[in-house]
Amino acid sequence: MAQSLLLIAGTALATWFIMRSVRFVPRALNREEREIRSAKDIGNQLDGARDRASLVEVERNKLALAKAVKAALWVTEARLNFAVPELLKIAQMWIGQSTDRSKKWKAPKGVTEIEGLDDEQAPWAAWNFNDHHWRIEGQWGPSGIPEDMEVAVGACKVFLDRHVVLDMTLSRKDRQVMWIDALTVGPWVSDLLAFAGAQTSDAKAHTSARSARENQERADKIHWS
Repeated sequence: MAQSLLLIAGTALATWFIMRSVRFVPRALNREEREIRSAKDIGNQLDGARDRASLVEVERNKLALAKAVKAALWVTEARLNFAVPELLKIAQMWIGQSTDRSKKWKAPKGVTEIEGLDDEQAPWAAWNFNDHHWRIEGQWGPSGIPEDMEVAVGACKVFLDRHVVLDMTLSRKDRQVMWIDALTVGPWVSDLLAFAGAQTSDAKAHTSARSARENQERADKIHWS
């Protein structure tokens, strides 16, 4: 009797073990199921790669912004945001004076090959000085930012020997630097600042002299009885 009970118990235990083992044996997937699993794996890999790329892009944008801010501060401290537009304005006067046949005009010392366009929205001027070709371009218009559509901004580019050495976006009202798209730091900066300073002084001197002459002419027409 005891042996029969042990046999029955052993048979039941063996049957349970076999059924449990069979239950956990992975079933072979068919073709459609394999494709679905493969697609899920690829999707998970793409999601992971996208997340990693997003983090890299965020860090890259942070570095680009920090670099642009540093360049804007440097340009502001060098006062190129004032010197460049002012020099462009003075060079615009050269163009008008050089084409006015009714007046004798002499170009600034060392300046040759003056050319340009006196335009309200897109002025530019170019000249040769000290064996270098200089060109300044301006582009003025409303801001592209919806909140600041009424704010006039401008892009000023400086070319030295036909290479861009400065490309900056400015507020037209106060010449505040809003963005720097290109900047090459080099000797050209001090050269341009010295040249612009000299031309500004000459322009002010000519303006003062002309004003003095006009005042004298007015005074000569006044006669006291």
